[in-house]
Amino acid sequence: MVQIGLTLPVAAPLLAACGTASNTGAESQVPAVEITDPNDPRFERRTVLDSFYTLDNDYFQGWDRASREMCAVYNLERDRQVDNSSVDALRGIFEAAVTRQIAGVVNAPAVAASTPEVIGITQQAGIPTSTAWSNAPWSTPLDIGDYFVSYQAGNDEALARAVCEILFKEMGGKGKFIHIEGLRGNSSSDRRNVGVDEALAAYPNVQMVAREEGGFSRSVTQPVIESLLTAHPDVAGIMCSNDDSAIAVVNALESRNMQVPVVGIDVINEFLDAMQRGGTALASAAPHGSWLGAYCMVKVFDAMNGFQLTVPERMMYFGGFVVDTPEAAAAYQDLMYKAERFPFDYEKWSRVLHPDDWDPQNSLRPIDPNAYWANYPKPAGYQLPPDYATATDSGEFQRIEEMYKTAFKIDPWKDIRKLCKNNGGADVL
Repeated sequence: MVQIGLTLPVAAPLLAACGTASNTGAESQVPAVEITDPNDPRFERRTVLDSFYTLDNDYFQGWDRASREMCAVYNLERDRQVDNSSVDALRGIFEAAVTRQIAGVVNAPAVAASTPEVIGITQQAGIPTSTAWSNAPWSTPLDIGDYFVSYQAGNDEALARAVCEILFKEMGGKGKFIHIEGLRGNSSSDRRNVGVDEALAAYPNVQMVAREEGGFSRSVTQPVIESLLTAHPDVAGIMCSNDDSAIAVVNALESRNMQVPVVGIDVINEFLDAMQRGGTALASAAPHGSWLGAYCMVKVFDAMNGFQLTVPERMMYFGGFVVDTPEAAAAYQDLMYKAERFPFDYEKWSRVLHPDDWDPQNSLRPIDPNAYWANYPKPAGYQLPPDYATATDSGEFQRIEEMYKTAFKIDPWKDIRKLCKNNGGADVL
C-alpha cells in the first residue's frame, strides 16, 4: 500500500458541533442507545466526523438525518461538517479531525481531485475513512492505504442513461434536447454526462442543442435555463443531472406555460410533488441519500472495531431505481420524507454486530477500477495495485457480488418498486 505523507498546517476549528440545530427537516426519532455491556463494540462512546459539501438540497438533508439516526443506534458522537464545495474548507476539516482525535470519518467530496490529498491526511493519522460519490480517477483505496476503508457510488452512467431513455421515449424518439449537467470535476457529474451521451447514441433523432453546467443547484441553474429556453423555445425534453437543478427547470417551464418533460436524479421531495401534480416532471432516479449517509458510517464503525473488507468490497456500486409514476412518487415520498424515521434496521448493516446475519438492505456489487475509469487516461507509469488482478483472477469479485446478493434480504422499497413502470423498479447497477 502507498501511504501519503503530508505536512499538516495549523488546523482550523471544526465548523459546527454535533447536536446543533440544522435545516434538515424532522429531527431523528431514534433514541440514543444506552450500552451497559463492556463487551459490546458500542460501549465506548467515540466521535465520528460526517463531512459533505452542501445541506441545501433534500439529498444531503436525508443523508444528514439518517446518519444521525445511525449514530444514535451505535452510540457514536457525530460531528457534522459542511464544506460548501470548498477544497480549502474540506482540507481544514480533515486537518482539524486529526488534532481533535476523531475516531472515524465519512465524506462526500464535491471535487474528485481533492480525495487523494484529504484522505491522505486521515490515512497518515490512522483514522478509518469512507467516502461516496466522487473520487479522483485512478486513485483507489488500495493506493491510499488501509485506512481508506471504502468508496461507494451509484452507477452514474446507468442512472443517467435510464432516465434519458424514459425521456427520449416520451419525446417519441426525436426532437431537441437540453442537458443541464452538474458540477464539472465532480465524478458523479462527469459520469452522468457519459450516460447521457450513451442514451443519445441510441436515439440518433434526438438532438442535444445545449449542455450547460447547473452546479447541482437550483440557484445556479435558474438563469441558465431561462437563457436556454429563450434560445430554444421548441425544446422537446430536458435532463438534469440532479433534481435540485430539475426543480429550477420545472419552475421555469411552468412560468412560461411550456409542457416539456423533465427528468432528473435524486428523487427530492419537491420533484416528487411535481410528478404527482402532472405536467413537466416525468421521472427521477433514486440513489437513496439517506441510506448512503448511514451506510458509509457503518463501514467506518466496523473498521474502527477491526473489521477488514476484502479488495472488491472497498469500491462498490450501490443500487437505486427509477421512480417514474405519480403513484410511485407518492409512495416514495411517504416512506422517505414523511415518516418519523427511516425504514432501516441499522444494526443489521454491521458485520461486527451481526457477523452471521448482516443485511445491507440495498443491492451492492464491486466496482472494477479498470472499467470504472476506462474513459479517463491513466497517469504516466500508473498501474493498479496488484491485489486487484489477484482478486479478479481468483474469482473474488464474483464471490463478493454473490455474497451481497445473498445478504440483501430486507428491501425497504419493495412496495414502491411495484408501482414503477420502467423495468419493474429494478435496481440500476
